[in-house]
Amino acid sequence: MPRTIPFAVTARRRLRTGWQRWQGSWWQIMQCGLGAGIAWLLAQALWGQPYPVFATVAVVVCLGVQNNQRVRRVGELGVGVTIGVLLGTLVVHFVGRGPLQITAIVATAMFVARFLDSGILLVNQAALQAAFIVAYPPTAGGGGGGRWLDAMTGVVVALGVAALLPPDPRRDVRGRARAYAGQLADLLEDGADALRSRDAAKAEDVLNRARGTQTELEGWSQSVNAGQEVHRLSPLRRRGRGEIVRQKKLQAGMDRATRNLRVALRRVSTALKYDEPMPDSLAGALDGMAAAIRSLGEPPYPGETVPPSVAVLQELAVTLGPRTLGAESLSATVVVAQLRSAAVDLLQAQGVGAAEAHRLLPR
Repeated sequence: MPRTIPFAVTARRRLRTGWQRWQGSWWQIMQCGLGAGIAWLLAQALWGQPYPVFATVAVVVCLGVQNNQRVRRVGELGVGVTIGVLLGTLVVHFVGRGPLQITAIVATAMFVARFLDSGILLVNQAALQAAFIVAYPPTAGGGGGGRWLDAMTGVVVALGVAALLPPDPRRDVRGRARAYAGQLADLLEDGADALRSRDAAKAEDVLNRARGTQTELEGWSQSVNAGQEVHRLSPLRRRGRGEIVRQKKLQAGMDRATRNLRVALRRVSTALKYDEPMPDSLAGALDGMAAAIRSLGEPPYPGETVPPSVAVLQELAVTLGPRTLGAESLSATVVVAQLRSAAVDLLQAQGVGAAEAHRLLPR
């Protein structure tokens, strides 16, 4: 019978990941709420709209909770919302409502948005807002042109919030880095457990999960790029640029290491499936790599000069030799080779020179 991960362990991991997501999004959530309220008040004061729904919708759609390239994203969505609302208003004014009008306006809005920009968000929002305008009758006292003005008000508020009050990008970057490092460390620990128990089904499950980590890794990369954008545009967030640069280097190293570790987990799965000999020492090496990855980004302990992740990697690297680990089969040798490459990638990502990192490995 294949061994499954205990429910308590799975629940603890989900709670930890959820908490980390909340930590990285609370500021954006507060911005959405504040911006929606400001847009509502402004639209009422400027245009006399009793219920300026589209002002609040535009703010929430444009800001959202993502921090990835936020100013550009707000601009794209703002253009999409504006195009959709304007075209929908014109269609309702001249030809009324109905299924044919919905068909025509959605297609037209998408054609126009696609012509103006390649962004998928812009195209989708243009179509959505146009359809909303045609399908949703205006409230009493709120004409079609007023709804376009409402949307424009919301877009302007969203742009102001995104440019003047951006969240500290370092918070989101750190959160994504910790979340991804924890996820990868969990995979390596589960792979080590599968190797010790000779559980081929569990090893296959670990491999499938490892193949699905690219989205989180790309999210980390996008968060780093967004942080660089914020530091360029916002005068309130110029500090901390050095940390974003270090995170970019760390993310690139983790990307390379992840590719090597996926290959290692694939060989573990293959070896267990075909009952190839795999020494237990490889499980210990996987656990060591997991410990190093889990501590990525942590500062040196008091009295130490080397970060804990670097210290663990240096201790691990000196053991990563086929003879040292007793790797005799092809699969075992491949696992050792991928661990060696991952260790070098992660050491270099944390400032260790390439020559020094390679010198640690057994010959």
